[in-house]
Amino acid sequence: MRSHLADLYAFYGEDTGVKIARKHISWYTKGLGGSAQFRRVMNTLPTVEEQITAIDEFFGRLADRDSRLVYADPEEFPQELAA
Repeated sequence: MRSHLADLYAFYGEDTGVKIARKHISWYTKGLGGSAQFRRVMNTLPTVEEQITAIDEFFGRLADRDSRLVYADPEEFPQELAA
């Protein structure tokens, strides 16, 4: 994901790259525990540095809990996320 985001930032520049990265980060994190709150915060971050720091912190917390990514049960998703 970090490599993908670096490509987005390099191709689009910081301002547009940050905005486009938001949707890609949302796709990468959809279904992970705590990701809804993470995405709400992510969508407000204005710089590459802040996005990368937030990503590192989010995935670091997940790694502290388990060595694998654990996705929520689709039955527990709000209806708009289940599709």
